[in-house]
Amino acid sequence: MIELIIKGIIGFLVPTILGFLIGKLKIKASEGKSILKEFEKIKVNELMDMKSDLSNKFFIYDALDEVEDYLVISFQEKCERYFELGGNTYIHQLYEKSKKWKIKHTGYLK
Repeated sequence: MIELIIKGIIGFLVPTILGFLIGKLKIKASEGKSILKEFEKIKVNELMDMKSDLSNKFFIYDALDEVEDYLVISFQEKCERYFELGGNTYIHQLYEKSKKWKIKHTGYLK
């Protein structure tokens, strides 16, 4: 008799607990997908901000006769970071043109 009661309790509890755990796992999985979507939005926004900033800086620096060395390095490093994040070919073109700038050595860099 006790064995039947124990089997009944186990028979009831095991599926209930498993159902509960599976439900929690499904919730966590959907939260993970939601977090990934948010990170993707942040990445896209960051790329747009970087593209705008790089474009503005390029046209300012490109209009100068000489560009200070630390500005060139900063611009090119930011371009490289932009590429690592998956930026497009427009900035690649500006980056290549920046390699032809006449550099004014400031003495700040060694």
